[in-house]
Amino acid sequence: MTKILVIDDETILRQEITEWLTLEDYEVINAADGRAGVEAAFQHQPDLVISDVLMPHLDGYGVLLEMRSNPLTVDTPFIFLTARTAHEDMRQGMSLGADDYITKPFTRQELLEAIEIRLGKKAAQEEKHLREVGQWQQALEYEREQRLLKTKLIAMFSHDFRNPLTVIRSSNILMQKYADRMGDEQRQDHTNRIEASVQQLLQMLDDMLMIAQMETDNLDFRPEPLALSEFFQRIAGEFQTIYGKTHSIFYEAHFDDTSKADPRLLRQIASNLISNAVKYSSQGSQVHVVLDKSSDCWSLSVQDQGRGIPEEELDCMFEAFHRGSNVRDISGTGLGLAIVKQATDLHDGSVHLESQVDIGTTVSVTIPFC
Repeated sequence: MTKILVIDDETILRQEITEWLTLEDYEVINAADGRAGVEAAFQHQPDLVISDVLMPHLDGYGVLLEMRSNPLTVDTPFIFLTARTAHEDMRQGMSLGADDYITKPFTRQELLEAIEIRLGKKAAQEEKHLREVGQWQQALEYEREQRLLKTKLIAMFSHDFRNPLTVIRSSNILMQKYADRMGDEQRQDHTNRIEASVQQLLQMLDDMLMIAQMETDNLDFRPEPLALSEFFQRIAGEFQTIYGKTHSIFYEAHFDDTSKADPRLLRQIASNLISNAVKYSSQGSQVHVVLDKSSDCWSLSVQDQGRGIPEEELDCMFEAFHRGSNVRDISGTGLGLAIVKQATDLHDGSVHLESQVDIGTTVSVTIPFC
């Protein structure tokens, strides 16, 4: 059932909108002010938000910025309700990422039509993106020339670049405009989101570069002494900052030894494994990241509670662009495990994959100490 969040401090109007939408078989969530609306948005992750502009505690512009600064709600369609019809007000809302304006008073039909249009556009955009990704994957399976590969990769990654950039921009604007209303914890939360999103963008760029180098057999290997426990703890912490609202990411290390390894390639390994674990797991599930060692090797294991991989497909999962048949509804390039395998091979290591459908997946990378 489509979920809609209504934020308005006018009780009668809020109740009337709720009744209209409920009769149309929408699931409706209510909030009486901006701050409560933000909390409800993060908790329930609605499919669309309808918000008044002028409200106590936090106005509609602040609500919009809060939502656009959070990866969980960055793409949620947002409709303003307002009695203010000045062009400057509308332009301000649109520049911050609003999708539509409805001026008061409005009719039931006007509201329903605006909702239907916005939900339809979101569905069309998602369908278009999935279709484009599928087309690029199909083309890349048959065309391996370097120039074409780079072109396709840029197209595939371009969509995923937008979300971290929007989080950075919205968090920055939010702190500039509302810093005086935030507590220290809120300001630190937005600072952490910016830093984590920057790291996410850098990771995507590294993925693109690494694939290009893999295709030309020109992948650099530059090992250096690393404190492995601290190194992987930082990476797990970045993911917890980004996805902590939806997933619990637990990290544990059973040793503090140092070993020579390529930090760029190790980040590729850890980031791709944790990213896959989050992507293919339901909200509220756990991801366990464990660093362990034997007599002459150390290992990094990432375990999720996700969809799992059909047994007959396990042997193909480390091939570039191959994806499980049960995850076609989730966007992805099918490059993560191929990158992990290549990076591990350069360390003279091995990768082990265990998975059961609807139970979860564990990927373990084992690398010799040196």
